[in-house]
Amino acid sequence: MDDVFPDYGGNSIVNLSVAILEHFAAEAPEGVAPYSFKSNGIDLTGIDRIVLFVIDALGYHNLLSVLEDYEFSFFSRERIGVLTSVFPSTTSAALTSIFTAMPPAGHGILGYLLNMPEYGGLVNMIELTPYTQDRDNLARLGFDPLKYLEKKTVFESLKEAGVRSYHVTSKSFVNTGLTRMHTRGGIARGAHGIGDTFEELKSILGNDDPGNFTIVYWGLIDTYGHRYGPNSLAYSIETIALMRSIEEFFEKHVGRETALFITADHGQIQTPWEREVWWSKFDRPFRRMYSMPGGEQRMSYIYTTEAKETKALLEDLYGSSIEILTTDEAVDMNLFGGKLSDDFRKRLGELITISRDDYSFCFKYTGQEHSLKGRHGGLSALEMNVPLVFMRKH
Repeated sequence: MDDVFPDYGGNSIVNLSVAILEHFAAEAPEGVAPYSFKSNGIDLTGIDRIVLFVIDALGYHNLLSVLEDYEFSFFSRERIGVLTSVFPSTTSAALTSIFTAMPPAGHGILGYLLNMPEYGGLVNMIELTPYTQDRDNLARLGFDPLKYLEKKTVFESLKEAGVRSYHVTSKSFVNTGLTRMHTRGGIARGAHGIGDTFEELKSILGNDDPGNFTIVYWGLIDTYGHRYGPNSLAYSIETIALMRSIEEFFEKHVGRETALFITADHGQIQTPWEREVWWSKFDRPFRRMYSMPGGEQRMSYIYTTEAKETKALLEDLYGSSIEILTTDEAVDMNLFGGKLSDDFRKRLGELITISRDDYSFCFKYTGQEHSLKGRHGGLSALEMNVPLVFMRKH
């Protein structure tokens, strides 16, 4: 498949969040276009409750593959719309875009691993910790997740408009820094599995709010995809179980004033071990680098004092598996959805590698890294295209 670039002009997960804000007459970020519900056949007339299911790693093409063997009651292959993720197509960047209605250039969470000089080096942006340390250890260095984002979350904008917001997620995530950052202005509720996820959602939809908005995040499909691959039985069965649970909940517990959307932060691509390229600090390119790479195994940020020479060396050694851009080229291509502030720009380094086909470009940080059967972060259609399913009763 050809590369797919983020469509920040109106057809990405960012634009969907903006459109939901506009539906509730809440303030949206300046200069970010809304997804057009009307031109895409979505009628929200009379809707005062919206539930957005964000299913981690359930890409558009991944879902279509599942539909080759299974059918659903309330939507079909023909009724599944398609949006793009952001770049990089990874959870930390994409979820933050959904929760802020801003592209990565606006919020600064630009990948899984980032070089953040203000916090001493390479930082894991999912766990908000210096790489290899315990979750949320940035707090020891003065990082406050409730103050880090300088822009409003969608929950804060909705609160100002008089709309109560909720975030239903895994119990293990509720009190983490990233969830607290995303849920600022809203109410987080934790669940252990499918059963209590829908119990919490039923409670939310049954309360006496004049209107509300809920994001339900489901992460296990991504977990199974990494471990077994998105073509695996585990990935398919988890997808089927969740989608059928959503349909049953919709049929029995959703009123006419409520609309459901189903989307994802990104998709996944099957990555065979024989297409994994492993390199380390003992390889020649690292001699010109001032930090270990950022990003992840389908795209990486290269921090180097000699960009031209490092690019030439990487192309000579690994060019069949990766495409290499300068960071300025990536910004000019609008991969991040706008220009970057000086502080954000430093997080990306000087070069960006993007894996070709189903290759993985894997750096040995500790020597304990292992193969993954599914990955994301790059620009393939499998990673970048995500579904949009709309459900309401008339």
